[in-house]
Amino acid sequence: MRVLETCLYTHDLTAAEHFYSEVLGLTLHSRVPGRHLFYRLDGSMLLIFDPRASAQPGDVPPHAGTPGGHACLTLDPAQTGAWEARLRAAGLHVTRYAWGDRGESLYFHDPAGNVLELAPPRIWGLT
Repeated sequence: MRVLETCLYTHDLTAAEHFYSEVLGLTLHSRVPGRHLFYRLDGSMLLIFDPRASAQPGDVPPHAGTPGGHACLTLDPAQTGAWEARLRAAGLHVTRYAWGDRGESLYFHDPAGNVLELAPPRIWGLT
């Protein structure tokens, strides 16, 4: 098995769309105004919901969380410095954390307060 989708939550989808599309450069797959943004990643999806809407009954079971979750996206280790500069240029506070010889992670927050991480798969022994 592998993770097919990861969900994060926000109360401001407009700010989230700007952040994930413009700052991170992710490709928007679909949106339903006031409810969600779906981003296509390499082999998986990142779903960003407004929990006030996603908790309502509908075609799929209601589900919701609160802003403040965590997601880690893969990072080419050769791009760590460039990504750190890009994130700082966007006004983000970035924490760089070394995992010994396995690589380094960049930690930062999205506008909703979700903790995001960019890291090479090898921090978990993956390729």
